[in-house]
Amino acid sequence: FLPDQLDLVQECIAKGMKPLLLFPGDDSITLDQEDGQENANNEVNDITLTQLQHKNQLLILIDGTWAEAKRMLLQSPDLVDNCIKVQFQSESESIYDSLRNEPEKHCLSTLECCARALTHLESSEECAERANGYLLGSMKCMVDKRMELTSKNPEPRFSRPGSKIYERNKRRFEIKK
Repeated sequence: FLPDQLDLVQECIAKGMKPLLLFPGDDSITLDQEDGQENANNEVNDITLTQLQHKNQLLILIDGTWAEAKRMLLQSPDLVDNCIKVQFQSESESIYDSLRNEPEKHCLSTLECCARALTHLESSEECAERANGYLLGSMKCMVDKRMELTSKNPEPRFSRPGSKIYERNKRRFEIKK
């Protein structure tokens, strides 16, 4: 993506602000740092978490697998250069772990990341908690529903075409006998 292809990014830059890009990296500001703990990247970015909390922010989340997200960022250097990268460092369990495995403990689904980022960036604690509750509640409901459906029908939703062809040819061979 190029910043001029995304209207919200353009508006943000026109106001003299840099959008936030949620993606881990050495140059990312840590959102979940302990109180009083200095973030080494504050010096690089010349901005603090407190400053981020007291401004309206445009938060960009990359939705896809980790491999897809990395590829999107590598193919969008102008967008990355126009953003302040933010991240989480503390490990936490994903609600989504029961359905799929994340590559590392700090990896969360996009929806969980959004909820967690709002918890750290929203200046109103009440709004942050409410948004977090709605987002994580929706995620938990989706995971529970998926687990319920999986337990009722353990067959995969899609089967490989090769297995269908094999079964069809096997029946044809049996009929010819």
